[in-house]
Amino acid sequence: MCHYLIDISELFQLSRYNITLCKIHEISTAHTIGTTACFFMTKRLYNFFPGGGSDPGINPSFVVELKATCPQNGDVNVRLPIDRGSERVFDKQILQNIKDGFAVLESDSRLNDDIITNAIIDSYLGILNPIFGPSFEADFVESIVKMGHIGVKTGQQGHVRRLCAAFS
Repeated sequence: MCHYLIDISELFQLSRYNITLCKIHEISTAHTIGTTACFFMTKRLYNFFPGGGSDPGINPSFVVELKATCPQNGDVNVRLPIDRGSERVFDKQILQNIKDGFAVLESDSRLNDDIITNAIIDSYLGILNPIFGPSFEADFVESIVKMGHIGVKTGQQGHVRRLCAAFS
């Protein structure tokens, strides 16, 4: 997953690995499942640059909800779903949340700010998408497979871990 503060220009740098912008966008939408800690929300809710306050990209009603879950000087370890409304389902609801200002992570919210990534979001949400549009699920799988080939070391330069959670 991308660092929670990554910006669009940093995301675009993945294209040097021969991954298209659409694929980069799809990888970043892996946030359709999972949670984050209030720690990662503090800046967006209480000290957003410039000028402080809350990130203006967050829907005002959602700011209230987020502040109730993550009060200033509260427990930064409290967990909240990244994909509001379908946190346990792999689907494209995260894209609708991004469009509507309900992106929990700043890196997700920034996808709506860029004209190119915004168009990609729209391509998955259009009314004719189920018939003629791209398949979010199939495109996501293809993107993850491509990402799995980045920097793979083979032969004498690499090895397979017998225990994935430990360095060997």
